[in-house]
Amino acid sequence: MKILYCGGCNPHIEREALAAELEADERLRDSDVAVYISGCRRSCRTGHRLVLDTPGTLVVAGEHLDGTPVPATELAERIRRRLVLKKGVR
Repeated sequence: MKILYCGGCNPHIEREALAAELEADERLRDSDVAVYISGCRRSCRTGHRLVLDTPGTLVVAGEHLDGTPVPATELAERIRRRLVLKKGVR
């Protein structure tokens, strides 16, 4: 799993804590996915796009996952579910 961050100028979420929680999941560690984590909805890391068409990528933009509102406390679990269930990560 590859995690890419924004510059962190206006974080609404704890980016590093989210990344650490994802990296702690052994099922995701060696997966071929990329998670773009921007601290706010501006989504600077992805060029201000809330969704990417590239397979195997997810976009976190503040309290949004691929453009859908998600409470910060649920982001890691939703990402895990999506990657493990939809991408076939085992």
